[in-house]
Amino acid sequence: MGFLVAFTRQMYLTSYVHSLQVKVKDITEQKLELTETISQLSTQISDIGDNDSPAVKKLKARMTELENLDKQLEMRMKKYQTQLDAANAELQSTTQGVQQLAQSSFSPKYCQ
Repeated sequence: MGFLVAFTRQMYLTSYVHSLQVKVKDITEQKLELTETISQLSTQISDIGDNDSPAVKKLKARMTELENLDKQLEMRMKKYQTQLDAANAELQSTTQGVQQLAQSSFSPKYCQ
């Protein structure tokens, strides 16, 4: 692989890793917001106390919806994290290749 191709690949992978990190961060923030909302709903259910009331049933239904959404976000985050781990490994390998190509291409024996 030529130096220019390897360097271009390194830049692409760096960008890809960054975009995956942003996605993981965004999902983490969404999960934190969901956790807070679920906690608030749980507190409201406890405050009402009557498990048979329509309000409690509605709150429990909403809480179940949010818990399902949290599970979906968790699965998406695991997918992105797996992709991120693979991209980081490839980036590290490509970076080493670029460094080796740079050293061999610009070594004194070629510059004479």
